[in-house]
Amino acid sequence: MKRIIYLLALISTSAFAQDQQKDVVTVSANYNFSEPTQYGVSMEFAKDTKLDERHSSWILNVGYGQMELDENNLKTTGQGFVVELGTRNYFKKGVRQGFYGENFITHGQIKFDETINGQNFEGKYSYWSIINPNVGYKIQLTKNLSLDPSVGFNWKWEVKGKGDIDNQYFDNFVFKAGVKLGYTF
Repeated sequence: MKRIIYLLALISTSAFAQDQQKDVVTVSANYNFSEPTQYGVSMEFAKDTKLDERHSSWILNVGYGQMELDENNLKTTGQGFVVELGTRNYFKKGVRQGFYGENFITHGQIKFDETINGQNFEGKYSYWSIINPNVGYKIQLTKNLSLDPSVGFNWKWEVKGKGDIDNQYFDNFVFKAGVKLGYTF
């Protein structure tokens, strides 16, 4: 009898733990309009609930970056990658939806390689950022599907350009707007 009670207690605890772990990971298609423009995948991993019952998450964004250079009669587009790692804090207690604030540590690298007017133009633009906040609103369309628009800014700390790239062609402080369409597992 003791074993049966222990087994039932273990099963009910396991079922309760499964219920609490419902929205552990959200995987989203991600688009950010900024400098550079980003297309990629975003993953939101649930963190422990704070003492005031507000939810928080780890966010990982990995994307294809595209940036246009239009300076001194030169117009070219570079391609590369952007990686962002940060945290998100929801303002409303007890739910992972509604208004939130987030900030990222970001690294981006864009390569330019094009022949323009018979001359080869190539180089690399890289940057880091630890001041990259957003404010957004996560809308649950269905139980598992969400739409997540956001706005913010990025203060880029540029690495010295390589090749034909001069960092003076690019802004250090840029605004951004983005949207994510996600599925929660």
